[in-house]
Amino acid sequence: MRSTNKDMADSLFYWGVAKIFKFGIGVAAINWDKVSEKKKRSVEKATDSIAEKIQKRNGRVKAGIKTKSFFFLMHMLQKKGWNEADVRYWKEKGWTEKARPWKQSKGESTLL
Repeated sequence: MRSTNKDMADSLFYWGVAKIFKFGIGVAAINWDKVSEKKKRSVEKATDSIAEKIQKRNGRVKAGIKTKSFFFLMHMLQKKGWNEADVRYWKEKGWTEKARPWKQSKGESTLL
């Protein structure tokens, strides 16, 4: 589970997700119906706790230095024309100039 969580977190990071929560637990079953009630309660408690943290931070997550640094690297690659479709997308978003995905107007998502 650790390597799967890391792989998914890495992908989300490369997509520009500023805060990533990870959760993994062995359930020793091939489907949810076969999981013991005790284990289900444990999973529910943990995921409820994570959901509460996510809701508290909604709209207040800031991009960290790692995200900004990686964005700058990609910004330089896109300015040089690394991939035609990506260059076009980045130009539409204004990211090859001064715009940044973490500096957006409220209610607007520049990442999607």
